[in-house]
Amino acid sequence: MAGAEPGRCTPPPGEASSPDRRSRSATRLKLIRSAPAVFAEQGIDGASISDLCAAAGFTRGAFYSNFETKHELAVLAFDDLATQLIETLDSELDQSLDSGLEVGEVVTRIIEGVTDSVANVQQQALRMELFLAAFRSPEARAAVAPVRERIYAAIENALGRVAHSQHLILMVPAAEMARILVTSYSGQLTDQMAMGATGRGAQRVIPTIWLAFTRPA
Repeated sequence: MAGAEPGRCTPPPGEASSPDRRSRSATRLKLIRSAPAVFAEQGIDGASISDLCAAAGFTRGAFYSNFETKHELAVLAFDDLATQLIETLDSELDQSLDSGLEVGEVVTRIIEGVTDSVANVQQQALRMELFLAAFRSPEARAAVAPVRERIYAAIENALGRVAHSQHLILMVPAAEMARILVTSYSGQLTDQMAMGATGRGAQRVIPTIWLAFTRPA
């Protein structure tokens, strides 16, 4: 039997297919990141698989090779948005605290940055779609809950850092403060969006709430 050609080696099993794996991962990510715009416009149930694939520049086969249902794609899209927003929050909070901004403005940036609703109403629309699905279905609730809790945990941590840096005491637990701020802001934002508004101005409630629930240390 002839030996292996000098200077060459046989690639490990599966290595030859790694470009295919990278291509599939890129396809999957593109579908995930283009989905919020479609879901925001048509809803999860109303969106067609053809439209979801067309938005990403693919045919229907790309969907079926990556996802089982539209709800799975919607949850993954929400999770991807959450990851991006939390990473942005982590990287920009110290800069905001060192910038000389009023503390109310820093807190506003935290809430706007994590919900990303003023700059991107698609995320808020997707969030509402998924929360409605969670209200109706235990399965959807189980899928959405970890993403929701991850977002709240990031906000809780950020608010604690702000309070510490400003020598303030939160009059309610940071976890409760995070929920008060997000639900108040998101409630106003949703109300404005329902009437066709962009949601700008909903953030004005944030500094008032922060002031009401903090005091000097």
